[in-house]
Amino acid sequence: MATRGNGRPRRPSITDVARRAGVSVGTVSNVLNRPEQVTPATRERVQAAIEELNFVRNASARQLRAGTIRTVGAIVLDIANPFFTEVARGIEDRLAPTSTP
Repeated sequence: MATRGNGRPRRPSITDVARRAGVSVGTVSNVLNRPEQVTPATRERVQAAIEELNFVRNASARQLRAGTIRTVGAIVLDIANPFFTEVARGIEDRLAPTSTP
């Protein structure tokens, strides 16, 4: 596994997978998102590289790239204060996938 400047290991990227499999980054993307567009032999090579490198998709990176972010932040003065706890709970409840307006 490659290391960062501080010596700690970094997570493998889609570029690392592409290099290991001998394909382009676009091909790796197709294997992950549109596997039916890639030949079985190429799919197998890419899948093998993913497994060898222990590649895991980064959801945050995907959301930033797609221009859609599903993260909301809230800054509260004192989370121990029941008022702010209720505000945070209300935000969470309102934004939950099953919430209704």
